Amino acid sequence: MIHEKTFSLAADREAKIILKGNAEDHAGQVNIDFEFLIKEKHDKSFRLPIGVDHPKYWKLKRLTPEKSQLLQLVYSGISRKHLDEAIREFKQFFGAGYVFKEAVNVSERLKTLRGIRLSHVSRNLLPAV
Repeated sequence: MIHEKTFSLAADREAKIILKGNAEDHAGQVNIDFEFLIKEKHDKSFRLPIGVDHPKYWKLKRLTPEKSQLLQLVYSGISRKHLDEAIREFKQFFGAGYVFKEAVNVSERLKTLRGIRLSHVSRNLLPAV
């Protein structure tokens, strides 16, 4: 099962969380995998937060898949509130009786997730628009 949730963020950015779940019939366990995408105001489609032209791209390539997924999450601008909301909706689709296991234990690995970071100048310009 795939669940997509799109959030409008500050600075004309949208973020999409894609949750993929594989249910094991005999165990009643659902393995959850995440994907994080962003779309700027001028973009036509969603893309990964850290692309080839991003300064952290080569660091991302050296990391394990779990750590690279966490880095993509941090640079997407998604807050903990958004992530929790998407996970809660995903679990509601499956209903009671399932045990959920995250491929990357995001909630335990990231202590703080504050969303998109704006400079003082950007913060003052947003209400003016």
